[in-house]
Amino acid sequence: MLSLPPLFKPVISMRLSPLSYFLLLLLSLGVQAAPIKLTPIQIKSLGVETAPLTRHGGSLSPGMPATVVIPDGQTRVVAAPLAGLVLATQAAEGEPVKRGQVLARLSSPDLIGLQGDLAQAASALGLAQDSAQRDAGLLREGIIAESRARASAAALAQAKAALNAQRAMLRARGLNDAAIARAERGEGYTSEIALTAPIDGIVMARQAALGSRVEAATALYTIASLNPLWIEIDAPADVAGRVKPGMKVELPGRNINGSVLRVLPGAGAAQTVRIRARLDNPDASLRAGQSVPARIVGLGGGQEVRVRVGAVVHEGGKTYLFVRRPDGFEAREVRVLSQSANAVSLAGDFKDGEMVAVAGIAALKSAWLGAGDAQ
Repeated sequence: MLSLPPLFKPVISMRLSPLSYFLLLLLSLGVQAAPIKLTPIQIKSLGVETAPLTRHGGSLSPGMPATVVIPDGQTRVVAAPLAGLVLATQAAEGEPVKRGQVLARLSSPDLIGLQGDLAQAASALGLAQDSAQRDAGLLREGIIAESRARASAAALAQAKAALNAQRAMLRARGLNDAAIARAERGEGYTSEIALTAPIDGIVMARQAALGSRVEAATALYTIASLNPLWIEIDAPADVAGRVKPGMKVELPGRNINGSVLRVLPGAGAAQTVRIRARLDNPDASLRAGQSVPARIVGLGGGQEVRVRVGAVVHEGGKTYLFVRRPDGFEAREVRVLSQSANAVSLAGDFKDGEMVAVAGIAALKSAWLGAGDAQ
């Protein structure tokens, strides 16, 4: 039967827990730092539990924090083309819209004046065409000088340009081709403008209020295309040198994949770097500003494993796992790739089927360090 040396006999009168008693016993035996030799009964007494190492194909982490971002060029602002009154709003925030779909209707007296300018430009073009045609005939008969015919042709070209400019101005104000044609013929003017979606996408914001008066260039809707999307991943600074464009990116728990675009310059207050990745989002399940966990594949060199956060031991600036051996455990040095709230990804020399301690870590560490001191 094992007994404690004289150094520890004064504490016998104290009521020690089985764990405390066993740690004192380990110290008295002078256990070597590596391996930590323990019998199955001793392991159970220490409350040590084990679990198999989980490989995950070189993924960087079980889920680094990331934020969904809309790529540049995929957002459009729909603004009031003229000052006017909001007559109707036909799309709400969060709704999907198609290009050309009516979002709102405005009434603007200024639109009537623009249509009048169009009718005048059309009339001027008709006169210029008649004049140019007449002068061309007179030139063929030798009645007028060539310079006069050229002047008529130039006036015709200017009239055409002026009419096209008026048409383009009305299109930019939201008037459709049928309404422009009616105004050009002088058959009727309208004061109503239909504002349409410039792209397929989602209504990100609706600033238009029914019945409100707005000035020209007032933003009324914001539309964004949500496929593809970017995510910006917050990763440990030492990861930046190992991340390469094109590496595969996964979102745990979602059937969404993508690839790394670039590592952004600069570091945050927590010494993290941002890694930008492109993701396909065909079903629009991701939204701008959403926080998601992200995983980058290919950084562990095939030797990466994942364990609970509490299974990792830090000592002397190094990181260790307690790996099961037939006669106990050994403290094996590992390299931390990244860490989330519940799990940590490690790189090291591991074998398939190895078991590591996931509970009772404090007892093992005390035995390990105490044995080292005893030496």
